[in-house]
Amino acid sequence: MESKRVLVYDNQHGFSRFLKKEFGKVIDFKVYKNFDSISSLDTIKEDYSFVIFIIYSEDDLFDFIKIHGKGLPIVICSFNAILNRFDNNNGFSFIDISRCKKELLNDFQFFLHA
Repeated sequence: MESKRVLVYDNQHGFSRFLKKEFGKVIDFKVYKNFDSISSLDTIKEDYSFVIFIIYSEDDLFDFIKIHGKGLPIVICSFNAILNRFDNNNGFSFIDISRCKKELLNDFQFFLHA
């Protein structure tokens, strides 16, 4: 069985390391700190199953704009204060990364194995 490929945007690599440690044996993660190194975002729909996008600050939204609308499901992960600024009716899924490790594992497992 071919493993699922997931694009992870994480400019601090904290949660991407967590994801690789916990799920790396069954999920193929490709981690980016920014999207400057991706030659073409037009083919990502064929290359990945979905995107996990970690937002630490408003600066990350510039890279979010580059990937939004490419046809991939996006899971937005951030602290609750930032998540509250998003409209919940926009089709995105959200994970509050300020939660405890066990809750995060359950949340990520839900999205990664759905």
